Amino acid sequence: MNSILTQLGLTTNESTVYLTYLKYKEKTAAEIARIIHMDKSSCYRAVKSLVEKGLLITVPRLRGTTHTAASPDVLKELLQNKKNELRTQENQLNDFVQKLIKDTEKKRSTYIKVEQGIQAIRDQMNRNLEAAVSSNKIIKELYRLSFPYFKDKEHVEWVNEFARRRIKAGVSIKQIVDFADKQVFAPIMKSDKKLLKEIRLMPKEMRGLYGLRISGDIANITSFDEKENYIVITIKDTYVALLLNSMFDFIWERSEKYI
Repeated sequence: MNSILTQLGLTTNESTVYLTYLKYKEKTAAEIARIIHMDKSSCYRAVKSLVEKGLLITVPRLRGTTHTAASPDVLKELLQNKKNELRTQENQLNDFVQKLIKDTEKKRSTYIKVEQGIQAIRDQMNRNLEAAVSSNKIIKELYRLSFPYFKDKEHVEWVNEFARRRIKAGVSIKQIVDFADKQVFAPIMKSDKKLLKEIRLMPKEMRGLYGLRISGDIANITSFDEKENYIVITIKDTYVALLLNSMFDFIWERSEKYI
């Protein structure tokens, strides 16, 4: 019986007090407390709450106030009130869920950009650095040092300057490359804690005409054709970045360490 009443919103004490009033009819709170062996303060609180819920009726007397139990039909009203409350909560929850969905959709900022030329390479590297600074402080790269734009001396100087900016910003870098003895990058082409860099040599089967750079929610893919023409594809999307991060980590674990 008590469990049914508690499902309607009554506390254990309230349930016990109400059932006792149903049995003993008109009593003071102190008398009920003695009958059920409950401390008076707890019993008084339960009585007050039951009066507010309409389950007890107050009967003023010259020598103290007594109460009597209301008809059990009142419990049906409590059940209906509970249903109405649950319906209201359900509507509020639905509204809350819809708001969360809309907020999530708003936060998912996605775009794809396709560019060409050496400046596009530099622009995407700068975007990666900015994304890394504002997120997890790491850039992941997969590329070949034999790519044609590394023959451009001005670009090589720019890459070395970029490395200095990266280190100053406290951004680490993981690189998977085809070889690591290119002299033009000798100062920075090594695994070194001071350089915030770790290098691994890519598996032979990965040495294709493409490169990958990931940081934060930005991924850059450089793709070459047989004539060494290339395009740079920038994808900004949290979930695409997560996918490519997983692919990079898979390759990283299967790449040879380089010291």
